[in-house]
Amino acid sequence: MSSWRTHDGADTCPHARAARLQVHFNMRKRHPFSGSGIVDGVHPLDVIAASLMRRQKLFSRGWGDESLLTDVVERASFARPPGAICIDWSGGCRRSRSTRRDGTFISPLDLLPAETRTVHIRAWVKPGNTAACVILAASREEGYKMRERVFGPLIDRGLDLYLLENPFYGRRRASSSASLATFSDHVLMNIGSVWEAQALLEYLRGSYKKLTVAGYSMGGHMAAITAAVTPFPIACAALATGASAAPIYTKGLLSWSVNLDALAVEPGRQVAARERLHQLIEVADLTRHAVPMRVDAAIVVGGTKDGYVLAEETERLHHYWSGSTLRWLPAGHVTALMFFRGALRDAVADATAKL
Repeated sequence: MSSWRTHDGADTCPHARAARLQVHFNMRKRHPFSGSGIVDGVHPLDVIAASLMRRQKLFSRGWGDESLLTDVVERASFARPPGAICIDWSGGCRRSRSTRRDGTFISPLDLLPAETRTVHIRAWVKPGNTAACVILAASREEGYKMRERVFGPLIDRGLDLYLLENPFYGRRRASSSASLATFSDHVLMNIGSVWEAQALLEYLRGSYKKLTVAGYSMGGHMAAITAAVTPFPIACAALATGASAAPIYTKGLLSWSVNLDALAVEPGRQVAARERLHQLIEVADLTRHAVPMRVDAAIVVGGTKDGYVLAEETERLHHYWSGSTLRWLPAGHVTALMFFRGALRDAVADATAKL
């Protein structure tokens, strides 16, 4: 059985399923996007997905609350410690040897609209598990089904799972669509996701020996920020993400869904609108934060054919998080979730094991 070469310089023995998938972590590609075109090397399913989703425009009502955006740029910090939470758990639903519990708590971010303040959470727990992972949602991901399919088997590998639903999604919607109407809503969602994850990790801290935060795509980026600002040691699996999300919205395939006309306000101002969008999202660049306390327990995973996340941003995060592990999947943004679920689970389990 061949070994995997990871970018922390160490060879590790793979699990059988991952070995069959022949995941080669030494594959690298950079994909310069123009925002309207595409280059060779991007997986065609990413292009198809972006084409299907481009009608569901993001930020169709423009920038939104300008005073909030000014505050974010000048003073806001993901690192502000959230208050303690009290979770109202429902009765458990037992399946096989694990138990599902749903619960709610009030978000520590009081800037959220009233209809989005109640946080919905699902937990999968198994007697004897001494580790837990908080798994954050991807862009436009509502409910828990996708994360349960991808990460559910981790329960039998010793990790209890806690899944949060993002502000403005699912039962926390403020409108009839999961496509955020304004950019300021997007900012609130990101801050809320990080604060809520931090608060949940603090809540779980006394119940588990090891804690991990993970996510895919936007969930991976929010997980990485959460790991960076959490004031105690946790592991992190940052999947399909990079140091900055700005190129995702301004250069990658997701940029096709951004309503630049609405952000431009006036005709002919689309270029200026894209530049401002890039600058505002840069506030969440991970290189503006300290590295996680246990950066050695961080695993960053990228796709060599990803049309949404630039490979150079994935590499930049790994290099900034000196001591982290970088793994590459020969997949696009969509196909990694379809065909490389075992490798994604391995990243979570392996990050946790490093604590």
